[in-house]
Amino acid sequence: MKYKDWKIWLKSKPWILKWFIILVLLRPIIDNLYFLKNISPFLSPLYLVGVLTPILVVIALTKRAKPVKSKLDKYFKIWSVFILIGTLFIILFDPLSMDSFEYLLKLTIPIYLYFFARLFIQNKKDLDGILTTFLYSGIFVAAVLLFEVAFGAIKEVESRGMERIQGSFGDVVSYGIYLAFCFLIATYFYFSRKGELPKNKRIRLVLIVGGLCLLTLINIHHVASYTIFIGVLLLFMVFNFRANKGAAFILSLLFFLVFYLFGQPLIEDKITPLLQTDISVYEGDKGSEKLLHGRVGRWTRMLETFTNENVFAQFFGYPTTFNYAYHFVGVGSHNDYIRILFLSGYFGLFYYLVLLIMFFKRAKKLVNSTKFLAFGTLGILMLFSISIVPTYYPPFMYVVMSVFAFVALPKELQVDE
Repeated sequence: MKYKDWKIWLKSKPWILKWFIILVLLRPIIDNLYFLKNISPFLSPLYLVGVLTPILVVIALTKRAKPVKSKLDKYFKIWSVFILIGTLFIILFDPLSMDSFEYLLKLTIPIYLYFFARLFIQNKKDLDGILTTFLYSGIFVAAVLLFEVAFGAIKEVESRGMERIQGSFGDVVSYGIYLAFCFLIATYFYFSRKGELPKNKRIRLVLIVGGLCLLTLINIHHVASYTIFIGVLLLFMVFNFRANKGAAFILSLLFFLVFYLFGQPLIEDKITPLLQTDISVYEGDKGSEKLLHGRVGRWTRMLETFTNENVFAQFFGYPTTFNYAYHFVGVGSHNDYIRILFLSGYFGLFYYLVLLIMFFKRAKKLVNSTKFLAFGTLGILMLFSISIVPTYYPPFMYVVMSVFAFVALPKELQVDE
């Protein structure tokens, strides 16, 4: 979507929906004010946005006409029930506390954002508008990154013996989220804007965003982000070969040339140190619990705790035990599948996986460009879920739920007007 078309689209939206566009646009700025929460929650834009977002969603849901029903909605509602059960017990364990209120807002993010997105995303233009907005928001992230590279880190943390830059974000994952989705969106626009822009301009966007992503990767030293970037790149090449074998061959040659010239030093200096512990495990020098930076050992202990609980708690979620559960249902698990298991039990995890399968089945029926976007979104969600908890991060959910809402649309609304 061109900038002038984006402005027209933005102005066409009523304020009951327009606030979401502004929120997506300003989100990285808001997230970089993370440190203010340590001074006072009343000074923190994060808390303000966290409280206002579900309120504005509820207002929109009560005042806007309901969208055409979709089978995806059905499975999302079933999954939502189990998420809400677990969240209810979190609140009952620690009623009227700031912690329980904060977890109420965070644990239900996928639910209220999905149903709002179903109201918001009425056609492909709305989807492209939100994706363009997210890409524009990435300009601020790129500016912060370039500042840190040129003048020194705003904040630096050590992990696996390497220094990571993270700006004023709460953690380095925020950089990873923006690089993953900005690269996916740039490559999606390469396909979807085929009849709108000449090939050289579409390639230029991919190269600029891809270059910034590489610069981000070599400075945040995040294994999951490396994996996802390579995954999106490979998916892009596969779809490119389907659409235009000649252009795909030239692009492949260009990428392999860059890798040949710069790949080996990058792997030796930036990637191999991140995998040193895992290599030691495979060589037999360390136990399997040390895999994935010790996460496997953490998951094993957590699953032992879960399976030792009563049957009701295993099927409906650990919070039903009325034990302290914040660590298990928040970021502490470093795995979204385990987090969802703890929060909503076997039932909740089962319906979450069914939801992903239903999304995949519907995505297969899309045209080439939106199919690429849907597959890429699903891949990013599933891969990030192995080592972090992406459904806990609002910016991540802005893109994912917008794509989910688009896939839920009737077929006749999934094409350009």
